[in-house]
This record gives sequence, structure tokens and C-alpha cells, in this order.
Amino acid sequence: MTKHYKNLKLVVEDSLLESIYQSSCVHYPKEYGGFLIGKYSNDFKTLYIEQSITAEIFKSSRVEFTRESNYLKSEFEKLFINKGLYYVGEWHTHPDGEAWYSSTDLSAMISIAREKNVKIDNPILLILSITSDSLKDFNFFILNNERLELYE
Repeated sequence: MTKHYKNLKLVVEDSLLESIYQSSCVHYPKEYGGFLIGKYSNDFKTLYIEQSITAEIFKSSRVEFTRESNYLKSEFEKLFINKGLYYVGEWHTHPDGEAWYSSTDLSAMISIAREKNVKIDNPILLILSITSDSLKDFNFFILNNERLELYE
């Protein structure tokens, strides 16, 4: 699957989206999420999201998901050293809701971009709308000038 935002192309395998959805099902009807891992092309015009890491330390409810990431520092370092992959963003579900971001989601993404240890100006956000038995919809967003903008 390929999506576009201005002059930046986003490439994600359907199998990765399916894997993310499947990992979310066991947490339904609560929100669940994780990290998007990938790399940019040499010209920085294409972002390849190649894998996901699910959160292991988190708090969730039907309308909120908060994850911890500090415990993954060594795993992120290994991915970069061994595969040239790095953290590019976040994903989480909206059970029985829309695949659209909330003001809380926007604030979280702004905080991530401002975090000195993250070193990413334009993190990606994937929101999946799930029901008890299906992936209803999903959207990718990119943080640009403290706004989340839709990949189409």
C-alpha cells in the first residue's frame, strides 16, 4: 500500500497492517498501540514502514492509550545497527471509533517531536478503527508544523 502527503510517499506492506490489527484484537475493547519502525529513501522522498513493535508497558481504556518506551532503547539501537531501521512514529487503535486523531493524539505527537532523545521532526501516526471482529478503517498522519496532516 502506498499513500502520499505532498512530495513524501509512504510505503507499507498490507501484511504489516494485518499484523498490527491482529495484535490489537486481544486488547479489544480497549485501545492498544505501539511503535512504527522504518527508514527513508536516500532522497528522503519515500518512507518505508517495515515493522511494528507492540507496547509491553502501557495503560489503556476504551478511550485512552499511554505507553512507556524507555525500556526499548536497546532494541531500537539493535534495529538501527543491524537493519538500518529506526523509530518513525506511533500507532494505536480506536475501538468502535473513527480512524481520526484526537486533541490528545495531537498533543502526544507534538511532545514526541520535541523530545531531545527522539530526534524526529515529523513523526507518523497510524490510527486503526477496529470493531470486535474487523479492521473498519485506518489513517496515516504526519506531524508537520505542529499539525497532523493526512496521508492520502
